[in-house]
Amino acid sequence: MTISSRETRRREILEAAFEVLLELGPNKATLDDIAKRAGLAKTSLYYYFDDKKEIVREIISHEIERLVSEMRAAVMGQETSFDKMLALVKTRYAFITSRARRASREIQEEFRTLAGVFEQERERYLSSHKELVEQILREGMRRGEIRPIRDPELISLIMISSMFGCDQTFAFYGQEERVMEGMRDMLGIFFRGLRPES
Repeated sequence: MTISSRETRRREILEAAFEVLLELGPNKATLDDIAKRAGLAKTSLYYYFDDKKEIVREIISHEIERLVSEMRAAVMGQETSFDKMLALVKTRYAFITSRARRASREIQEEFRTLAGVFEQERERYLSSHKELVEQILREGMRRGEIRPIRDPELISLIMISSMFGCDQTFAFYGQEERVMEGMRDMLGIFFRGLRPES
């Protein structure tokens, strides 16, 4: 299936808009700023998008898709449940820190405040993480690597809550390797507790 020239142009605009949003923040960035970066007149943007809110929503949606795709690929390349979970965490935080390095602390905070505005994307972000973690746990139980868990969905939610809680640390702490080492240790403790009793 070929991608239409309109769709190609939309993607180019979104890439330009993403750069503008990282530089100026979603609150200060204007359609004029986005149009200028994309090499268009502001009026031409309306052929592709209704307003700035739609552009921001599309960027967030695209970033979620990209992150989930990268996490799935990382998980698929591993054998054990622990290695799958570690690959998911490493991939996720590499993704987050790569974006965090490109935006100031204030702009990162602005993006966080958008979570309530785009509830559908926020829900998709949460459910995609939960499904991946739950899949890892269920597969680990089937293979006998993990003892039976009474409520894998709840444990998955607890695990992703702990990951989400570390987001700010990863974005602001500035010592990604050290924090990642701590996350690896935390996963090791967690998975040791889930081993089947001998």
